[in-house]
Amino acid sequence: MAVELVVPEVGESITEVQIGQWLKNEGEQVQVDQGVVEIESDKATLEVPAPVTGVISRVLKKAGETAKVGEVIAYLEEGTVAVVPSEEKAAPQAAPPPPPELEAQASEAAPDSKGAQAPAQEEPFVMPAARRALEQAGLEPSDVKGTGPGGRVLKEDVLRHLEGP
Repeated sequence: MAVELVVPEVGESITEVQIGQWLKNEGEQVQVDQGVVEIESDKATLEVPAPVTGVISRVLKKAGETAKVGEVIAYLEEGTVAVVPSEEKAAPQAAPPPPPELEAQASEAAPDSKGAQAPAQEEPFVMPAARRALEQAGLEPSDVKGTGPGGRVLKEDVLRHLEGP
C-alpha cells in the first residue's frame, strides 16, 4: 500500500521549504521514524522521518526544489522489503530519476566537467527568504555568494551583499 511522505508543518508562518539532501533513494528500505530527506526553511534544516517501514517507491521532489507545507514529496510502499533481485528488475525504472541528481551533484563539484550542465548550475540554490530579499533589492541570485549548505544563498548573504564589502 502506498503511503505519502508529506512536508510537515515546520513553523507557524512558514508555508514553503526547500528540499535538501535525500538521505534515502528510490528503492531503498526505510524503517519507521528513520530520516528520509532533509528540508530547509528560512530558519532551520529538519529531517523528515518515514511514517512507516517500507521502501521508497517514488521521489516527486528533487534536492533544491521548493515544496509547500502539506505537499506530497515521495511515496513509500508499506511493508515492502528491498531484495536484490527486485532491485535489479526495478533498476531500469528507478535509474532515470537518480542520474539527474547525480549529474547535478557532479556539476556542483566540477561544473567544467559537463559543459551542458554548467549553465543550469551557475545560478545557486536560493532559500525562500533570500529570494524575496533579492527581488526587493533587484538583484539576481548569481550576484550574491551563497554561504549556506552546498553554496545555497541565504537571506543573510543578501543582506551582507547589500551592506557592501
